[in-house]
Amino acid sequence: MSEVVDDNRLLPFQLVRSIKRKTLGLQVKQGKVVVRAPYYLPRKYIEALVQKKSAWLRSKISEQNLQNINKERQFIDGCYLWVFGQYKKLSVVTDKVIGKRPGVYNLDTELQVVITPRKYLKKVDEQSPDTDNIEWQRQKVKKQLEKWFKEQAESYLAENLPYFAAKTALSPKSYQIRQYKARWGSCNSRGELSFNYLLMMMPKWVIDYVIIHELCHLEYLNHSSDFWLLVAKKYPMYKAAKVWMKTHQQQLSWSLN
Repeated sequence: MSEVVDDNRLLPFQLVRSIKRKTLGLQVKQGKVVVRAPYYLPRKYIEALVQKKSAWLRSKISEQNLQNINKERQFIDGCYLWVFGQYKKLSVVTDKVIGKRPGVYNLDTELQVVITPRKYLKKVDEQSPDTDNIEWQRQKVKKQLEKWFKEQAESYLAENLPYFAAKTALSPKSYQIRQYKARWGSCNSRGELSFNYLLMMMPKWVIDYVIIHELCHLEYLNHSSDFWLLVAKKYPMYKAAKVWMKTHQQQLSWSLN
């Protein structure tokens, strides 16, 4: 059973009761509070808990709303994104105006994406023929950026992964580059590594930490104390790298839609 509770003294929340549920849980989903509770739990107890946790809940709501705003602003002229640790303005221009080939140009103060205007293309993108021009342009810019970031990752890892493998005496059987939704890299039991090409948003010294982190998983396929001791030995700056990643986490989020 589900009901929406909206009290002036409380944050509005959706209450979902279940016969099987034994504990009470709070969740913020898409900017809204959801409370999951057993049938027998009194309403007053639930409201008291929501009131007690209101500061945390409001923080989560603000965080998710900011994420949604940032995603809506992604891939349009004038937005900002990280490029090798620099927070750069995105400049979207057309090849007809600037006289450059379509592509991505990493300039000193901005990241320039050159596209061909929709009206000059012989064939409209089949994946979104009915979208308005702004959304169509946004998707074109996104595809250009994805291609560019992947190329940067391929170049960086081709040079630096063998270097750190030799330096740490930890060599993977193979590696691949792809885009993940919620991870920067991975290692499996076969000794194969994977890296998120959006790592190239980070400073190079933080990218190097992620490389070494995954290499250390070849020795310890977990996050045990032994694993972290090995990371610290191979890359003493690892704590600073983790702090940088956590501090900039929201700005490193990239919409996959």
